[in-house]
Amino acid sequence: METGVSSLYLMSLTSEEIIYACLAIMLIVTIGCGFTRFFALSFAHPPPEEGVEFDYNAFNPITNFDIVGIIVFFAGGFGWGRQVNDQEIRFKKQKLGWLIFSLIAPFASIVIALTVAFVQQTFWTDRVVEILLDVSITVTAYHLLPIPPLASSRLIYLLVPLSHERVWRLFSKAGPFIILAMVLFDRFSGIPFLRETMAPVVDAIGRFAAYH
Repeated sequence: METGVSSLYLMSLTSEEIIYACLAIMLIVTIGCGFTRFFALSFAHPPPEEGVEFDYNAFNPITNFDIVGIIVFFAGGFGWGRQVNDQEIRFKKQKLGWLIFSLIAPFASIVIALTVAFVQQTFWTDRVVEILLDVSITVTAYHLLPIPPLASSRLIYLLVPLSHERVWRLFSKAGPFIILAMVLFDRFSGIPFLRETMAPVVDAIGRFAAYH
């Protein structure tokens, strides 16, 4: 299966496909962020009634949008939603807790990919299905990049000594802009280093979704 999401740029889509892409992005962001917030709230320590404030509007698509993440979606075919601040929600084992919860978003996107692939193979092959499948596959693949706020960056966080957490905080704040810079350079420089690096991963996940 060859996924076409790496070329899913706003300027290359028809007006109808832009609507499909927006719906796909909204679905993936809402489910990934919504369940991350829901489970973070459920396993918070101490629980919210003991002083931890939390936004209960977890599955609101609008509140889950992240400006930089949306720009990356249309410039590079992947992206992210608004992140939960790991200083707002505490776990008994903070690093391990956030490593686990960071996996919810890529898990949600691969579940969406598997579901949509089944639908596509069974009874519906419309363009909206293709775009949703492409976006969900590519989001899953790019979560392997170890740059915040993508999921694999939490592996770095797990290894950072407590004395160096300030460096992690700076890296976390800069991460979205590092990704944006990489995507824009890849898009406009004529050197598709990011797409070529991630293409085997995207293709492997696409084949897994198609033949699972």
